[in-house]
Amino acid sequence: MGFIATLVTFMIINNEKDALIEKDYYEKGLNYDLDYKAMQDARDDKVIPIITTNEKGTTITFPVAVAYEMLWRRLSDPNLDRKFKSDIPEEEVIIPLNDLKSGSWLLRIQYKTDEKNYLYQNKIMIP
Repeated sequence: MGFIATLVTFMIINNEKDALIEKDYYEKGLNYDLDYKAMQDARDDKVIPIITTNEKGTTITFPVAVAYEMLWRRLSDPNLDRKFKSDIPEEEVIIPLNDLKSGSWLLRIQYKTDEKNYLYQNKIMIP
C-alpha cells in the first residue's frame, strides 16, 4: 500500500517535467486552422524552405527574404530546445554545428513576407 501511495505522489510531483505536455495545448488546438492555412499557403506560393546539413552546420534557405521565428524541439530532452528569431528579412540562415546536438528534432518555422504568414513544420535528423 505504501508503494502505491509513493508511486502516485512521485507521478504527481514529476508531471510538470513531462516533455509531451505543452502548457498552451488548448490554445494551439484553437489555432490549428490558422496553422493549416499558413502551411497550405507556403505550398501554394512555393515558399517552402530548403534545409541542408553539412560540416559547417544546418543551412535553411528560403526562396525569398523572410522574417522568421524558428523553434527546434528535442522531444528526448526539452532542455535542448532552441529558438532563433529575426525581424530583418533573410534568405539564408546558418545554424552552427555546435548549436544543435545530433539526433532527431522537430522544426517549426513561422515566417512572413509581404505581410503574408507562412508555416513550415518537419522532423529533421542532425547527423
